[in-house]
Amino acid sequence: MAIGDGILTLAIAVLSAVLGVKLKFTGLHENMFNYVIIISCVILVGLFSLLHHGTHTVAFMFAPIVTAWLLCIGGIGTYNIIKWNPHIFHALSPVYMLKFLRSTGIEGWVSLGGVVLSITGVEAMFADLGHFSTLSMKIAFTFLVYPCLVVAYLGEAAFLSRHHEDIQRSFYKAIPEPIFWPAFIVATFAAMIGSQAVISATFSIISQCCALNCFPLVKIVHTSK
Repeated sequence: MAIGDGILTLAIAVLSAVLGVKLKFTGLHENMFNYVIIISCVILVGLFSLLHHGTHTVAFMFAPIVTAWLLCIGGIGTYNIIKWNPHIFHALSPVYMLKFLRSTGIEGWVSLGGVVLSITGVEAMFADLGHFSTLSMKIAFTFLVYPCLVVAYLGEAAFLSRHHEDIQRSFYKAIPEPIFWPAFIVATFAAMIGSQAVISATFSIISQCCALNCFPLVKIVHTSK
């Protein structure tokens, strides 16, 4: 599943960027999006070219962008909470989850498939343990990643509580207009970096599978000390 994620994740990143562009330029001709294929191919070649320099170099280059992305969505989430629904923090209580499941029954359990995006990437994080220490990932996740993600999701929920009609494009709709394009650029770069991380994890998984004789033997070149 993680290898499949590594194959598809770049396509998902490009699709997210296309949706953001279409949101602003609704009259854009569909043929213009043929350029997206060319751009995605260039990005893919660039990512694999960077892998040659090793995980250490790649992480050193990408870490500031990831940090900026997490702080960006955390800030946008805080803005939406304050503007649209300051009481959204009550949603953190598990009591509401129990009430929801009790009142909806089987349909409620089925609807939980819609929140799977909030936990995707976890398999990539554990696969990347081959590149980073367990302690470093625990510190980063506890003090930066998790708080920013929680605030971001709460902010999006606060926005949707006042804009039910925007549920399909809530992420880009919830971004304040003055910072839309900077946030869009950072989001695109963050999606590319996420793709690279899963690609690195895929290499790591294949290496481990070869060691266990669970995968056809391939040549593996370790480019980072």
